[in-house]
Amino acid sequence: MLSKKIENQLIFKYKFTFCTLVTKYAEYEEMINSAKNAGFDGIDVEYLYFDNKNSNVYDGYSGINRAIREAQGEYLIFCHQDIIFHDDQRYQLEQCLTELEVLDSTWAIAGNAGRDEHGYSAVRISDPNGANVREGQFPYSVSSLDENFLVINRKNNIGCSVGLSGFHLYGTDLCLNAIDLGYKAYAIDFHLLHKSVGTLDKSFFDSREQFIEFYRLRRQTKVIYTMCTIFLISKYKILLRLFDKTEKFRKKIIKFKKYL
Repeated sequence: MLSKKIENQLIFKYKFTFCTLVTKYAEYEEMINSAKNAGFDGIDVEYLYFDNKNSNVYDGYSGINRAIREAQGEYLIFCHQDIIFHDDQRYQLEQCLTELEVLDSTWAIAGNAGRDEHGYSAVRISDPNGANVREGQFPYSVSSLDENFLVINRKNNIGCSVGLSGFHLYGTDLCLNAIDLGYKAYAIDFHLLHKSVGTLDKSFFDSREQFIEFYRLRRQTKVIYTMCTIFLISKYKILLRLFDKTEKFRKKIIKFKKYL
C-alpha cells in the first residue's frame, strides 16, 4: 500500500493570494494596479477573481469558501473591487501580520475595521465618511470585520457557513466561525482607501434576517455588533421583535446579555 507522510510544516506556493468578486472590470483593474504599486507584485503573489459581471455566480460566502480551496498563498486577501492601496505598502501589512503572529498565533482572520462583542470598534481606513480615519488600538481582537478587506491566515482552517448566502455579513460569519474553533479575529493598522461606504438596501436587511434566522437556534441569546448594524440572535422570537422595536429594550438587552 502506498502512503505519504504528512509534513509538520504547510507549504504554500505564494505569500499572498488576492481574490475578488468582480462586477466592474475597470474598477477591479484599478484595484490590482494599486496593489502592485504598493508592492504586491512578483512571483510570490497571485490574483484570482470571480466573474460576476453578467450574473452572481458566487456571493461572499460561497466565494470565500471556494477561494480558500483554490488559493495557493499563505495569506488569502479577500477584498472588494473598489478599494485602493494608496497609502500603506506591502511591507507595512507584513509587519502587521508578523506582529499578530508574535502576539497570538491563533489568529485566523484580520481586517481594517471591526467591532468586538461589547460594541467597541477599531478602524483604519479612508472612505467617503472620512479621510485617514484611525479609531481604537491595534491590533484589536474583534468578533466581526468589515468585508472591504479581509486577510485569511490559511495555516488556520476556517470558512463561511454553507447555510448562508448573499453579499453582506460574511465577514461577521467568518469571525464567529473562527472564534468557535478557538481562533481569533483582529482589526489591524493597515490603511487603504475604500471608495464606497456600502448600501443598507433591501438586500442588506434580507441578509440580516437570514443571518438571524440561521444563528438563532445555534447560539445562546447574543447581541451582534458589526460596523453598520446591531442586532440580536436568540431562539426567543419575542426578544427579537422587542430588540428591533424599541431603543429602551435594546439597551436593557445589551446591559444584561451576559445573563441570557
